[in-house]
Amino acid sequence: MSSSVARHGAEVTVRPGLEGLAELAELLAAQPDAQLSVKAGRHGVTLPPELAHALRETVTALAHGEAVTLTPHEALLTTQEAADVLGVSRPTMVRLLESGALPYTKPGTHRRVRLEDVLTYVEEHRTPRQV
Repeated sequence: MSSSVARHGAEVTVRPGLEGLAELAELLAAQPDAQLSVKAGRHGVTLPPELAHALRETVTALAHGEAVTLTPHEALLTTQEAADVLGVSRPTMVRLLESGALPYTKPGTHRRVRLEDVLTYVEEHRTPRQV
């Protein structure tokens, strides 16, 4: 694994600075609605629109100097990790959990929150952006 990629369990973080990233970002931005295909050897597949969108967002963030972390949806997050996703403090996250706003488990002494539940909460509480 290159120094631009770090793996932490099921989580993968990609750091900016990859070779060819600027060109890839430019190519993807030039045709934002175009279908994307991936080819490996003689085999190829067209990406579903949701995955193509995620790829475009990832490449754009990396091209702007941001690191990107990929986490499987079934991942269980600590309260700090869930707070980071929501952009709140850990004590605020704990209050959200204790109030029942988000489900959690407590397999031992520490709370765990499913990433899918955190992302659903984000979608349900997102305020529409002004244009």
